[in-house]
Amino acid sequence: MIKTDDIRSFYLIQKPSYNRVLYSGGKVTIQEICSFFDIGGKYVGCKELSTGIINSTYHVEYIRDGERKDYIVQKINKTVFKNPKKLMDNIVRVTEYIRGNVILNELSTKRFVLRAFVTKKDRKPYWKDDTGEYWRVYRYIKNSITYDATDNLRIIQRVGQAFGRFQDFLDGFNAKTLYVTIPDFHNTPKRYKAFRAAIKKDPKKRVKWVAKEIEDLNFYEERASLLQRYLDEGRLPLRVTHNDTKCNNVTFDKDTDEALAVLDLDTVMPGAVAYDFGDAIRFIANNALEDDPDTEKVSLNLKKYEAFTKGFITELKEDLTSFEKKTMNLGVFTMTVELAVRFLTDYINGDKYFKTKYPGHNLDRARNQIALAKDILRKTDDIDKILAKYI
Repeated sequence: MIKTDDIRSFYLIQKPSYNRVLYSGGKVTIQEICSFFDIGGKYVGCKELSTGIINSTYHVEYIRDGERKDYIVQKINKTVFKNPKKLMDNIVRVTEYIRGNVILNELSTKRFVLRAFVTKKDRKPYWKDDTGEYWRVYRYIKNSITYDATDNLRIIQRVGQAFGRFQDFLDGFNAKTLYVTIPDFHNTPKRYKAFRAAIKKDPKKRVKWVAKEIEDLNFYEERASLLQRYLDEGRLPLRVTHNDTKCNNVTFDKDTDEALAVLDLDTVMPGAVAYDFGDAIRFIANNALEDDPDTEKVSLNLKKYEAFTKGFITELKEDLTSFEKKTMNLGVFTMTVELAVRFLTDYINGDKYFKTKYPGHNLDRARNQIALAKDILRKTDDIDKILAKYI
């Protein structure tokens, strides 16, 4: 079973502090922010959560009709997400589409899909304060938890099931109508273009230390750029992709470990389904943490790969085109290489994008992902055989 300290506190109920919390740098309290949203009941208290690394997040408790109601309140990070209005439009449209399929499948809309509340006055899924900051309120999914990482194959399969169901419930949604939250997020050729620009500029004189890593990544460029080429040529359909398919973005029933709703929809954009499959495998099936400096520990765990694949593919294989099915494992390689490129680019540029804990952190991350990409290539026949079982 999962150890207690693997539980992500974002979705672990903690008793809120009974005060009027002011958000950092602001003049309005969380209670006052909540009063603009159509949630009803009596405010009891809130607690700021420290787990988020992008948005400021608060867990809020209300009492309505004698029953406790919990909500998640967030201030949207405008530095990362330039257009909060369009971002929230994406989220509302996607969750409403999912909600229709949740109902058709006789599942609970309170547990299997996020709900963004609207404001009382103008019925918008966000409220803008006097300083120009944007706020939103989500329903907290009752009696639920998330897992940061796990070796439990049953949980891994259910993570795959949740993300596969997410894709299945969005089958038919016109992905072209979505706002692109982060342009070219998974455009691997453009990531390589930025990589070469960083090498040429070499602002911190670090290129001389990473010649082998640059050589490896240049060798992988053609293969890692195929998914984007297939999208550009129209050989792959554009689908709604989550783009952050880590296991801690799936909620589970606290008692039964049933997979519930998928969280963190800020990066929902048009893309290839292999993006989500590949990024999930890259994260969940690596035998080492993605920043472990000991690359000898890095390898693709085939049992974890199979567990996730079984859950994911079983849920949506009927929706996939024959060519999409052939590109799933290419997605695993592509997402691994792309992240290595991003880590090494950031290292060369002076660690400006990813948060680092020590000098060379991004270099360790890049080397880790390069090692994983090499192991993925070594195990291509193995993962193709496993995928074929479920396709």
